[in-house]
Amino acid sequence: MGGPAVSPGGALLRSSRMFSIPKPLPVSSSASTFLGEQRASATMTKAKPRHQTITSPLRSRQKGDWGLKRPLPLKTTMATTTPLLRINEVDTVENITDFQSAADHSLSLEKFQELRIPMSIPRRDGEVVSATTKKEDNLRSVFEEESDFTDVQDTSVDQRWKFKGPWLAQMADGDFLNYLNKKVRPQRVQFRALLRERLAERLTSSQNRAAVESGKPTPEPIKAEDLTEEQFSDYIRSLRNDRVTLYALVSKFLDLPPLGTPIGFAQNNLIFSDGNQATDKITESPYGKSGPPPSHPSGGIGYLRTGAFMENHAVYGPQAKKTPIQARVVSPRIGPSPAKLGVGGFVATVPVGANEFNVRSGSKFRRPLANGINNLDISTYGGAKAYIEPFTATVDPEGKVVVQVRETSPEAQLIAKEMRGLSSIYNDSELKRTIPQPEPVEELPQQELHDREVEGHAGEAELQDSRVKQVYDQMLSEEQNVLSNSSSYGLDAESSSEPPSETK
Repeated sequence: MGGPAVSPGGALLRSSRMFSIPKPLPVSSSASTFLGEQRASATMTKAKPRHQTITSPLRSRQKGDWGLKRPLPLKTTMATTTPLLRINEVDTVENITDFQSAADHSLSLEKFQELRIPMSIPRRDGEVVSATTKKEDNLRSVFEEESDFTDVQDTSVDQRWKFKGPWLAQMADGDFLNYLNKKVRPQRVQFRALLRERLAERLTSSQNRAAVESGKPTPEPIKAEDLTEEQFSDYIRSLRNDRVTLYALVSKFLDLPPLGTPIGFAQNNLIFSDGNQATDKITESPYGKSGPPPSHPSGGIGYLRTGAFMENHAVYGPQAKKTPIQARVVSPRIGPSPAKLGVGGFVATVPVGANEFNVRSGSKFRRPLANGINNLDISTYGGAKAYIEPFTATVDPEGKVVVQVRETSPEAQLIAKEMRGLSSIYNDSELKRTIPQPEPVEELPQQELHDREVEGHAGEAELQDSRVKQVYDQMLSEEQNVLSNSSSYGLDAESSSEPPSETK
């Protein structure tokens, strides 16, 4: 049996790509975000995209066909190397299609994915990272099972990122008043009924404990209808003096994002301090101070779970550091505010610690500052640049992607410069190796060598005979001749070889 009949107009609308474009995201209600966008330029890149990006094949683009109601002008859509558009309105009152280029967010997404960094959730309250501690030691991925869920679970630590209620600290005054009038006040009756049930459970637990201690049988449980107005008024009065308990009950009833523990109260304070078991407690959420993100903590911009991988260079092998990124110094240091770097279309703060981006007074090992950190560099073409290593990113409550960077090693910088052709390390030319040859020896005839050898032996024999003869002469001569005659010491070279005559 076939499906229901569809009119030709309905079939045309179903097959049209115009209706596959989702509605744009609403404008942020945060007062700071709205004022920041109003003060900035009208052509600036917004912090987050609101419209879907569409494209079209070249053959269809040459005809102006983008799958919309009417063709788009070729003069605008063909004179670009990035055929990416966002549709503000498909059909305006002027009977035109309002569109503009979407290359800003699309190219930022492409450049961010080239960074290959994971998305992490913000640190919890109390997780202080010093300059000597590695930031990546306490990073947790947004895709971990303990935090990547939206349903309310029976857990002591609520790490959800999506709540039914709004983030109160981010709401504008007008939105907050509307929320009170339309959402909070109509539910006062249900909330007071919840408080009655809580009080009944508390009184039931107290009387059961007293009966067990006294050895009496367990009495019947107290119901909410059995409570008097005086008991309920005293309970409400006690809740007004206990901010921790009251906010825990209200936030759980309205499903509000956690705001953290109020100042002056201990963390995870029990709701009913006189009970044996904890029924409720202030939850420790990673979004307790900063607030939950408006979308999934990854923002749909990256899906890497961890950055624990090693790059393998084609020549030098596995690398201890990832390939550094050349960032642009977009803003120098102004007073206590650190300098800002532009990394792949995102603004990041310089790395903390004693490095080339910060000055530590009294430090023994002071390194020269990078160019453009203290003062705006207007002499370098394209602005001052520095090599850094991005290692993670988070999404703040306003939907902005916050990239965190750290200092890289000089060796990694040198290899990165070599890949860009700015330096040369590896020498792939043919090595010229030579083995030294011994000096040629003049060969003499065999007869000449024999004659020299005979002459040498004859000379040695004559020298030996003469010296032996002198020894004999000295042994046989008298003492006075030995002392007076110089020939006895071998000083008279022309002395006769005959022995001296004996004295009579």
